[in-house]
Amino acid sequence: MATSAPTVTPVSCRISYGPDAALLGVALIWGINIPIMKTGLDQLDPYVFNAIRLTISACVLGTFALREYRQGHRSKPGVTRSRMLTYGIAVSGIYQLLFLLGIDRTTSGNTALIICTVPMWTALLARLFIGEKLLRLAWCGLLVALSGTVIVALQKGDVATGSEYLAGNLCILGAALVWSGATVVSRPMLKSISPLRLSATAAVIALPLHLLFAVGRYRESMSSLQSVDVWLIIAYAGILSSGLALPMWNFGVRHAGAAHAAIIQNLIPLIAIVAAWLTRGESATTAQLFGGGLILSGLVIMRYGRQNHDVTRVAESESTHKGPPPRE
Repeated sequence: MATSAPTVTPVSCRISYGPDAALLGVALIWGINIPIMKTGLDQLDPYVFNAIRLTISACVLGTFALREYRQGHRSKPGVTRSRMLTYGIAVSGIYQLLFLLGIDRTTSGNTALIICTVPMWTALLARLFIGEKLLRLAWCGLLVALSGTVIVALQKGDVATGSEYLAGNLCILGAALVWSGATVVSRPMLKSISPLRLSATAAVIALPLHLLFAVGRYRESMSSLQSVDVWLIIAYAGILSSGLALPMWNFGVRHAGAAHAAIIQNLIPLIAIVAAWLTRGESATTAQLFGGGLILSGLVIMRYGRQNHDVTRVAESESTHKGPPPRE
């Protein structure tokens, strides 16, 4: 008598493009943010600028997180207060200060060149601390994209090695390392907490630090704060760049992995070239186009490698769910 085979839970082999779309959105927002922030910092005290934009960020993220909570979304056990505090101070405190001081003290070209090392740092730290492995194909894609980003950054024309930029360069490098470390730390946390709530909590934790640094500087900034253009810059940086972009980033890290998410940052200098062409009519050089092609090729290679890895993992999951063949 034949016995029925055990029920097999179907596993979908469809690959979600939601994380990639979110990360591309983040790259677009941040690519536009760098020149915008430099314009704002030319008109406003950096600490006041930071305090106002991060207050806006905390309010925006807190509002959306509260809405999510009222809809019934709850965090799972597993995220300790100490880890949350460490993450919040790192990503919304130390990183924001270092990036602010760095971008105010060095060139846009230097900033882009140093920031392009973030995917490499992230991949190495993820391998060391959370065991997140990249396939050889993914490492190949990462190196190709990194090469393209370096070419694009060097072609910007404002990459400088003068001693007057040393402090700013070191601040940007420190920001890159902190961001990479925080991205790696957030990956296991995002299994228990939503990307939105993690971003909102981090923003609120670090906000008093930025308000404290701006004490005594508001009065001299009052004249600049009467400009509508300055407020538009602050609004963009607060609502989008350090606001909604953060949960989008965490969503990408949660579903794509730390290293795969970080490589999207290599698109930032490419976006800057396109923005300059659209807004200022600046034509790209042959080297920039070649570098842009390498960046896109590297992203495609990494995406292909991740997709193959996901399909293989799904197939292995299906095989473990299958029971023994029916017996006669």
